Amino acid sequence: MIKINLLKEKKAKKTLPQPTFVSLKEVKVSDLLKLDKAQYYLSALLWICVLGMGVWYWKISKELTQIKLEIDQLQVEKSRLEGLAKRISEEKKEIESEISALKTEMNMIERSKDILVGLKSLYEPFNNSFVSFSSSVPSVSWMFTYSQSLDMENRKLKTEFDLSSFDYASISSYANSLRKKNAEVFISGIERKVTPNGYEYYSTKLVAEKSIGGQ
Repeated sequence: MIKINLLKEKKAKKTLPQPTFVSLKEVKVSDLLKLDKAQYYLSALLWICVLGMGVWYWKISKELTQIKLEIDQLQVEKSRLEGLAKRISEEKKEIESEISALKTEMNMIERSKDILVGLKSLYEPFNNSFVSFSSSVPSVSWMFTYSQSLDMENRKLKTEFDLSSFDYASISSYANSLRKKNAEVFISGIERKVTPNGYEYYSTKLVAEKSIGGQ
């Protein structure tokens, strides 16, 4: 019987010697120079990349620091502007309040002005009434008593006075002249009287009413 050995002898694997501390110490500069140019360029490129990353990191860190500083400055400016806006808002409210108060005061002045104008239209005729009545009294006549009243609600002026005269006809003539200037004129009965010296004269009471103040 023939036996075939199918198992081949295992070839021993080649192993590279492991570097030791002693062998590392024996590495010379000349040996390093013998490295392949590609490996040399690769090492140089790696160092350049490392330096570039360092520079890039330093630049980014500097920019981040600058940005943070600017953000802090903007926060301070924001706080200042917010305070300024708040103060301006408060001043605006104060100004609006003052304007409102001034408008109210102006309205009151306008109302007071209207009242004064209205009173003037009433009191001017009231004050001038005596002059008007006395200046038109006949030369032979005179007034004993005089009174006047003002009805502000109905805007009417009422005048009462006692009139005496030596001429009977002058009293009637004077009453007729008053009727042209007044809405109503009332005359009481004319009485005949005698002075202590014996002179005769006539006396009566007149009441005149008229509307004033533009009515």
